[in-house]
Amino acid sequence: MLPIWMRIRTQSISVAVAACWVGQPVKVLLRFAFFLTSITSLLLFADQGQAQSSVEVLDQRVDYSFDEFLHFVVHFESVEVMQEGFVFYQFPGGQRSWVFEGDLSGNNTLEVQIPLVAENKPKPFTQIEYWFRLASDHGDISESQHYTFFYDDNRYVWQTMQSLPFLLYWHNGNAAFAESVLAAARQGVTRARLWLAMPAPAAVTLRVYDSAADVQLIAQEAGIAWQAGHTDPAAGIILLSLTPDQSLEVQRQVPHEIAHLVLYQSLGADAYQRLPVWLNEGIASNVEVYSDPVQMDYLELANSGNTLIPFFSLCQAFPQDSASARLAYAQSASFVRYIHEQYKPAGFALFVNAFLAAEDCVSAPFEVFGKDLIALDAEWRAATFAQEGPADWLGAVPWLPIFSSAAVALGLFLLLRFMASRRN
Repeated sequence: MLPIWMRIRTQSISVAVAACWVGQPVKVLLRFAFFLTSITSLLLFADQGQAQSSVEVLDQRVDYSFDEFLHFVVHFESVEVMQEGFVFYQFPGGQRSWVFEGDLSGNNTLEVQIPLVAENKPKPFTQIEYWFRLASDHGDISESQHYTFFYDDNRYVWQTMQSLPFLLYWHNGNAAFAESVLAAARQGVTRARLWLAMPAPAAVTLRVYDSAADVQLIAQEAGIAWQAGHTDPAAGIILLSLTPDQSLEVQRQVPHEIAHLVLYQSLGADAYQRLPVWLNEGIASNVEVYSDPVQMDYLELANSGNTLIPFFSLCQAFPQDSASARLAYAQSASFVRYIHEQYKPAGFALFVNAFLAAEDCVSAPFEVFGKDLIALDAEWRAATFAQEGPADWLGAVPWLPIFSSAAVALGLFLLLRFMASRRN
């Protein structure tokens, strides 16, 4: 097969020839002149294309320090003296290529060191495509073939364990710890499918760090102190911050993040993005085997202080500060659980579908329940914070009127006793 540059030029020549003979006879001379010009240009390009083959890559490599720099090296052989050299790289699915000029040495070596900043940093755990381009002192351009490398987090020595559909990477802890993480992942799938009818997940990669800061760094959400886990559902990757002594956190984090991934794979990217954040997080929170034990305390405190967050303000995002985010999670878990219990699994499925079909988060449930989100929010508050039990009953007694009446009665009684004693 011809090289691509030659195939393009051959097609261009055919078009030029056809242009000379189609149309009115008076235009033939002009078209013929255009044809000759085109042939001349194409032959010049062909010569340049042949010149490009004068460089041969002998070997090349890339090394890097995660989140710090990329380092490319290529050794080549050339009949011409190369004056400039560049490396190009591209992210998966991206349209933009990053280009950096390197240093050429006398032994036909190009070396490029690239500091990583927010703009040019590759996405972790992806295949990066790269290639080299060299320019001679005569202006001839030579481009190498394209190569790839896997951009991993090479700060740690990773251990691996597989239990389909899960592939686990971890760097701190023994095999028993890894088994507990995989067991929690399987539980997460089972519990998620009790909430909605969903297929089993496809391939899932779990990366377990021992620091929430690492998760936030890779998720590019540094500063969100409450975030201990992160899911990239499109890539099928779950990031977790766990240590071997955190057995309860394993039961919380792993099923929670698995629920997000199962939802994404079941609904698809577009539908998943239409889920309100409180609904997405509410389902995931209810899938947890172990949940925050003080959630109800948070809710009671917020209700008594009139600081509960309206659900319409949680449709797009959760608060950034940890206290408000914790309340948002507690509310979402309680509200979603209430809807599931009140309207049963079939009604809950219709409830979810209503948000997938509607453009407006507030009015979405009206078609299903005849109530919008604000009305359901009020219904949940009335049911969740209804006064019941001895303590609540005692708190509802009108003690002030009772004590006032008792004080008046006692005063009259003492007055009557005093008057009687005077008569005697």
